[in-house]
Amino acid sequence: MMRLSKQRAQQLCALAFFSGAPHAEMNWQQHWQLEAESGYSQASTSPLFASQNQTFNDMALRWFPQTNQWQAQLVALKLNQQTQLRVAELFWSGEVKGKDLLIGKQRLNLGVGYGFRPLDIFSPYQRNPIAIQIEQGLAVVSLSQFSDADELSLFYTDAYLSHDSAAFAQRGIGIRNYRLTGHQEWQGLAYVDNQRGLNLGGSWITTLGDAWELHAESRYQQYYSHMMSRLDFPPLERQAAIIEQQFVNGWQTLFGMTWANLVGDNLIIEYWFDNRALSLRQWRAVTQLSRDLQVLGSQFDPLRLSQAAVFQGKNLVQHNLLLHWHRDLTDWQPALDLLFSPSDGGLISTAKINYEFSQGWTLGAQLRYLGGKNDAVYQLLPERYIGLIKLEARF
Repeated sequence: MMRLSKQRAQQLCALAFFSGAPHAEMNWQQHWQLEAESGYSQASTSPLFASQNQTFNDMALRWFPQTNQWQAQLVALKLNQQTQLRVAELFWSGEVKGKDLLIGKQRLNLGVGYGFRPLDIFSPYQRNPIAIQIEQGLAVVSLSQFSDADELSLFYTDAYLSHDSAAFAQRGIGIRNYRLTGHQEWQGLAYVDNQRGLNLGGSWITTLGDAWELHAESRYQQYYSHMMSRLDFPPLERQAAIIEQQFVNGWQTLFGMTWANLVGDNLIIEYWFDNRALSLRQWRAVTQLSRDLQVLGSQFDPLRLSQAAVFQGKNLVQHNLLLHWHRDLTDWQPALDLLFSPSDGGLISTAKINYEFSQGWTLGAQLRYLGGKNDAVYQLLPERYIGLIKLEARF
């Protein structure tokens, strides 16, 4: 019933998009985006996954139509040999009695960080994915009041119409205030939903001259959950292998800086902490248990592989340090990301290069390494290397 309801709601919204504005006054605009990629991933030797080397060929075609006060993003996606059609965004926005009103399905991006965004609390989104990703919106009703340097918004969100997974579904109400003062931007957010309780957060950005920028953001979360292992004492076969455990008082904070020069070099340095992630001691217990089960034989493989559920958290480790560099302003655009785990020596590095060979057409290549020191958490991930070539077109 829930799946049928979601499809019916999207069909009605799509019908409203094409029939909601007067035809005589229609102001029609559109653009398309094509992404096609082919790649190869080399499996790691992690005891938590039964991964294998594999190739992949994925494609996404996005259509961005806009007419009068309606906007949409419709996606045809071929991923893992499956074809899907998605309404990623579809919303109406306009002015009502001097205030801005928005109704529909929209992506809410409130964070200011590059590697991690504590304030992007409404939909899951990986900031620097190596594969095709669809930015899925959620049902929103928002009312905003603007002044010269201030915005105050009240909003209601419902993610049950947007996500099949209950882990990402919540509904709640919130208030947001944005303020620009000189060279500084401030943002405050208070949000309450039916799964995470009270969320309080804020962000700050300032510029120092023409080359430097500083930013920070943080969020408190009243309730959060994490998949936890229960296989820490015998008899193993009589226990629930993994459970979702509830916790209170989660918080995340990020500090970062950006430097840029006139020839197109951009450097970002960020540190963030997330207390919802497992501690280093907890990760070592999961690792040792998985290795012990591997030694016991194949009859314990279901228990061993069940421990991979602990990787579902937004951040795998609590302390994170990111170095990012890229160069633009030229047809060739190289970039490098280095994500460190200071507590255990883990490293995820991503090198990529894009070349715009024609107006709107870009050919790129990426290579990602996941690992670090022998006992690092990133060594437990299912892949060791991922490489791909990618074609992007905007027209």
